[in-house]
Amino acid sequence: MVESPKGNFSAHWIFKYKEFFNILDVDENGMVTEEEFIDSTTKRAQQILPSWRAMAVNGILSSAYDLWWLNKYTNYSKSITFQDWLRADEVELPITREDLVKFAKDWFDALDLDCDSKLMVDEYSNFLILFRNTGKVQDIFDAINWNKDGVIDTNEFIHAFMGYWADQEPSPSDVFLGTRY
Repeated sequence: MVESPKGNFSAHWIFKYKEFFNILDVDENGMVTEEEFIDSTTKRAQQILPSWRAMAVNGILSSAYDLWWLNKYTNYSKSITFQDWLRADEVELPITREDLVKFAKDWFDALDLDCDSKLMVDEYSNFLILFRNTGKVQDIFDAINWNKDGVIDTNEFIHAFMGYWADQEPSPSDVFLGTRY
């Protein structure tokens, strides 16, 4: 099981999580719907990725939606407010570290267009487009490319993915999904 802070989230983590919620809240009405989470993101994927990779993105999003969102802790709601989403994260969901690593690997594989086990800045920029990034792609890429070799390898991606979702204090992983400013 992934350890849950049982509502003892740091102010930084809540801020970061709220930014993610805002990325997904395309119409900015304070609620994220299944359509915004899955369909809108998939449409962005269809504009920048080969069709089978866009379908993989849809599968990843659908799995994440089913696991994290569509459960008894959210009353199986098709739309959710930030407060409701935060409350759902206060429980110990049946999500293992292995589940998170699998999600990270699935994302990596969907983005690795030339299948060389490395993400170049243009491949990583596709990921940022999916999450409506408005920040400087190269700066974000450089923050995730910890060994500074000009590529993001599988381990760096997984480490950043895990850090984004779990780190309670500021870290380079905070820009993993891009920024909205």
